[in-house]
Amino acid sequence: MRECCLLHNGHRLAPRVYACESFLERARGVLLARRRHAPAVVKIAPCAGVHTFGLRRAIDVVFTNRTGRVLRCVHELPPWRIAVCGGALAAWEMPAGLCRQLAIEPGDRLDDQAPHT
Repeated sequence: MRECCLLHNGHRLAPRVYACESFLERARGVLLARRRHAPAVVKIAPCAGVHTFGLRRAIDVVFTNRTGRVLRCVHELPPWRIAVCGGALAAWEMPAGLCRQLAIEPGDRLDDQAPHT
């Protein structure tokens, strides 16, 4: 899992991003970030749907297309639910409430960047 910084409309934000690159990392998703620093965002790509099976708390999910444009924001997805978004290439899982706190909305742009660039 690669650690990055979160870019929102070109501006670096405080939450760390953990980019899931292997099948196993994608399958585990936000469960892996739970052991990392909080708040953490997990980018899962390729991904057009996520589930919260096995989670104890709700999460926010942001779906983006291949250019990083936000297609859909799912706020406080409860445990044992599924969220999908046609046309999405990536899903960004984050603690519930963080999407609103960071003011992420459809049409915005999300990207990850190496920490020291």
